[in-house]
Amino acid sequence: MARSKALTLLERSASLNRAAVLGPLRYPATANLYTTASKDLTQQLSLLFPASATNWPFASAVVRELLSGGKSAETAAADGTTKQEFASQSAVEADETPNNEVHNFRVLQLISAANQRLQGHEIGPRVAPILQHLIPELRSLTPVELAALCKALSDLAWQDSLVDLVLGVVSDMVQDDVASFSAPQLAAMCGAYVQLCRHSYNDSLLFDAIVEQILRSFKDLDAGGLVSLTSALSAAEHESEKSGALLKAIAAGALDLIPSFAPGQAASLLASFSALRHYDERMYAAVARHLAGARVLQLQPQEQAGLLLALARMGHGEEELIGQLREQLVQNADKLRGASLCDVLWSLGILDDLPVDTFKQLASLLEQQPLRDFQPRDFRRLYEVQRIVQACLPDDERGQVVLPGWMRAYAAAAWQDRFFAEQNFTPLQQSVCRALADQGIPFEERQLHNMTFAVVVSGTKILLHPEGPDNYSSSWPKRPLGETLAMRRMLRCQGWTVLPIPKHEWMILPIARRRANVSKMVAEAQASAS
Repeated sequence: MARSKALTLLERSASLNRAAVLGPLRYPATANLYTTASKDLTQQLSLLFPASATNWPFASAVVRELLSGGKSAETAAADGTTKQEFASQSAVEADETPNNEVHNFRVLQLISAANQRLQGHEIGPRVAPILQHLIPELRSLTPVELAALCKALSDLAWQDSLVDLVLGVVSDMVQDDVASFSAPQLAAMCGAYVQLCRHSYNDSLLFDAIVEQILRSFKDLDAGGLVSLTSALSAAEHESEKSGALLKAIAAGALDLIPSFAPGQAASLLASFSALRHYDERMYAAVARHLAGARVLQLQPQEQAGLLLALARMGHGEEELIGQLREQLVQNADKLRGASLCDVLWSLGILDDLPVDTFKQLASLLEQQPLRDFQPRDFRRLYEVQRIVQACLPDDERGQVVLPGWMRAYAAAAWQDRFFAEQNFTPLQQSVCRALADQGIPFEERQLHNMTFAVVVSGTKILLHPEGPDNYSSSWPKRPLGETLAMRRMLRCQGWTVLPIPKHEWMILPIARRRANVSKMVAEAQASAS
């Protein structure tokens, strides 16, 4: 049996080596194939052929046979036996998962393996041989088979260099002939690449090609396809002019489909749009109306937390829905994990709907969560919401709104990392300072409450607050995000008159216009203060 396995392995390696030589001519991703094949061959031969005089003659015969390209009588019997056993076993596995549109034997094997829900240690030995056989056949696969291949790999969730190699070649193939794929196939591929944590430059080009193609045919997507596509774009953080146009088209097209959305799909759609800072008022309102009432109760607590975060981040006020979400989430807070608890706490703070008692309740639950459930972003949000809530309370009550000890230290450190990184946001601030200086208006640059940088008019409580593109919706540049509104609210609670300076509006103005505008803004603020 060892001889049969060895023959099969060596034949695979021969195919892999041929692909490694020929592949780079068309697909550069195959350039590392030879190394993978050689390592696998060396490891397996050491297991199959122990160092004995009876084994090595056969191994030598097999190697000579492969190098010469022919077959010897010595290995012919083993060859036939191995292929027959391998084909018989694979045929049974493929038959378990029939697919009328997929005809490639190796792809059917992968689908079968994915459906069997293998354990982690079982996946490699089962899937690696299939992929090794499949690599030389990739160019012959149809669009349906390529989409099925990506889905099977996604379902297996196996991280390996062979998987990276296959996905790299598939990426090149899709980019070369993206028009031959349907919108549902492309949406499924996006989801598979994100599921397998593919975020390389080449995959960014793949997403660009897919987005451009789906722009022409997005109406072929049903509710599930729309949700899958937007979730993939969100997870990949893929923001471009074309993806913005696609999201705008999806938002318009989704209005007619929203009644057919399951509650989880509707919540996921809003979560994806908010993560990409894309705001469409009509779609948000339609989804909120669709979910308000009994449907929101059908969501899992984590889905409810994601929906609340989406509404808070985009500053979309839906009192009925937000009230329902707040009641459900506070009631079921013990069912939430660390990141979701952070989302709830932050969202309620941003929406100015976080009483001290609720803050204490959620903070005490957070303290019980393991550290592995948090990301640096979660700690930054915790620090931010603590300061925002404190700022709007009387002085004698601020001490009640504090995070638990160990979390307070982590949150402060995470916030400082972000805060000082954003000091690079000085070109806009310096431009504002020059305009004030040119107009003879005294000013000073200040770090306020360890929360934000601003330009303060000396001797007054007037501040000019520079705000970059990340403070606004990507689709509606004049609409500030919920976090931006909360920061302004916090500063006003501290007695400041806040004059926002949006970067996208300020930088396009000529210098003379900047000077005139800043003089007018300061004069009007001083007049209203007096």
